[in-house]
Amino acid sequence: MERLRSTPSTVTSEDVPSLPSSLEVPDVKPRAVPLLERLGALRSEDVTPNQVEFFVNGLALPLAPDESARSRADLLLEVLEDERLCTLSTTEGQRVGGAALEALQGLGFPYALEVTPAMLARVREHQAVAMPMTGLLGGVGSAVGSAAWVWVVYQPDVPEEYKAWLSVLLLGPAAVSVLAKWLDLASLHRIANLAQWLVGLTCLLASANTEKNSMTLTLGFAGVLALLSAFFLRHRSPAELPPPEPER
Repeated sequence: MERLRSTPSTVTSEDVPSLPSSLEVPDVKPRAVPLLERLGALRSEDVTPNQVEFFVNGLALPLAPDESARSRADLLLEVLEDERLCTLSTTEGQRVGGAALEALQGLGFPYALEVTPAMLARVREHQAVAMPMTGLLGGVGSAVGSAAWVWVVYQPDVPEEYKAWLSVLLLGPAAVSVLAKWLDLASLHRIANLAQWLVGLTCLLASANTEKNSMTLTLGFAGVLALLSAFFLRHRSPAELPPPEPER
């Protein structure tokens, strides 16, 4: 019987598709996205608050193996020099400028000393953060309640013109404060909020100096509501917000 000979295979290693190794699989974890790439997304005209938050969270991450403190500081200084980038906000209202300044100060000497007065002024100007809905509702509700209290409880012999002017004083600064916050006018918001505090304190002082118990109760309660509204609508700094959770 004739022995069968095995024919040599003509298939070469080039014909066999190679399987990707684990090292070739791209790292899709959010933590692996370089900070410079996150910054590039912020320069888009249609940048979203989630992308802003993604960049801010990256500032809390330690330096990458191929990243030096000098390169991180240069990136942060570049952000602080751009007014548009400084005004961007996360979903919780934290400003990019404030986060970049805090991260640069965290790098320590000598990088923290490279912040110019113009950068500091820019960050402080746009440091007002978006108010949570609870603060907005509480501030507006307290202001409306103080004005309504004046009309409902105030003595009937008091002229309506007096009630109207007092209602304007109680509602006006609150309305301007909300409008300034919506238009992102930090200076106007501070002024309106200060006026709210002054109106509330004035009502409390007036209630202490009146001889009528009903007037004392009315002005006192209206003053408390005005101060409560001023507290809810106050200018909040990023330090009052919870820090962003580091990415895992």
